[in-house]
Amino acid sequence: MLARFIDTIVVFKGENRPLPYKFRYKDDQGGVRELFVDRILLVTEQKVAGVTSLLYECQSDVDGEERRYQLRYIVPQCKWMIYKF
Repeated sequence: MLARFIDTIVVFKGENRPLPYKFRYKDDQGGVRELFVDRILLVTEQKVAGVTSLLYECQSDVDGEERRYQLRYIVPQCKWMIYKF
């Protein structure tokens, strides 16, 4: 699954970046799933074609298996997407 917009619940600590807490997405079979973000491994700021985004390298337990994935927050649009899963 690549580059799909998602519904996300985030946490703000002081004036820092938003931290994803959990998100909801549609899987490949069309079902809706919710996933808690267990660990944020790395956050990097990127600028592509003048658009600023934050890329979060995350890890969670998915069906009993640890999986790494990327979430992207597109700053000017205030939208989240699951980028690599």
